[in-house]
Amino acid sequence: MRLYLVLTLLAAILVFVACDEKPPDRNQIPIIKARLLKLQNAVKDQDRARLDSLLSVEILDYQLSGDSLLSYVYGPNRDFAFEQFALGEIRYTEDIAKIDCYIMDTLHLRDRPLHMTYTKDGRAWLLKKFEPGDTLR
Repeated sequence: MRLYLVLTLLAAILVFVACDEKPPDRNQIPIIKARLLKLQNAVKDQDRARLDSLLSVEILDYQLSGDSLLSYVYGPNRDFAFEQFALGEIRYTEDIAKIDCYIMDTLHLRDRPLHMTYTKDGRAWLLKKFEPGDTLR
């Protein structure tokens, strides 16, 4: 009987702790998408100043910058005809967002996956890191 009581108590505690975590604010989804659109437009225009304003200072920890993002998107010869970041998936918490998408040109091929990590700096979402992504579903 004691074992049953202890197990019931443990189960109740686990349920209470699991329910105590509040999910991230759903209002952040359009904000994150808008930030991605601003990044896309800055990359499309190859506007380094606007691009740098969308980057977190933490991106420097990875030796990355707006120039390295442009080089990655447009390729070493800068001859890729970039059109958009085709959204695949956004996962986020209160202060970190992970975006998996594709770098697309006018052919809209899904052969260049990109993984981006954003961090929330105050109220603004800033790009912290980007790297080749896994092939998305």
